[in-house]
Amino acid sequence: MKTLSITEASKGFSEWVNRVYSRKETFAIVRLGVPYALLVPVSPAGCNSHELADALADADLPAADRRDLATAVRIGRKALRPLKNPWG
Repeated sequence: MKTLSITEASKGFSEWVNRVYSRKETFAIVRLGVPYALLVPVSPAGCNSHELADALADADLPAADRRDLATAVRIGRKALRPLKNPWG
């Protein structure tokens, strides 16, 4: 990852954004060697869990793959922590 000083980034912001977009480069914006921000290309959106479930429902998976997927989902659910109320 390349670094830019805050001064460099502010003077040529449009140029840096164009490089991020066109060349898929990533820059860390630093002040006195401390990273303050990142300029990164936007990654394509993934799917949410409902879209994944719909796609898998239409898939013709062998029984072994269905069992493996179900096991992975169960393990993943156990690893999740309950959400905390940020206002509570």
